[in-house]
Amino acid sequence: METSLLLYLKPELVRPLEEAGLVSEKKNKIKAFSEGWVWAERKWSQVTEDTGIGNPKFATKEKGERYFKAITEKMATLFVDLAEVDVDKMYE
Repeated sequence: METSLLLYLKPELVRPLEEAGLVSEKKNKIKAFSEGWVWAERKWSQVTEDTGIGNPKFATKEKGERYFKAITEKMATLFVDLAEVDVDKMYE
């Protein structure tokens, strides 16, 4: 997702996809994290060899454009809703 987004917005920042790493990651030793019911930010330099997780080789500019337009519309709607809501009457 991130690579596709960058290919759309700032392609000069993306190295050639054939240079991408092995996309492997070290798993957390604490069971709760692997079960997915708890979350914590990961220290990328300890999790991966090249600080990347996922396979960027499937990234495209077109996917990035679709994602950017979708998330921009959702965020804009959120901001309008926040600006218009009466904070004393937020619940129905």
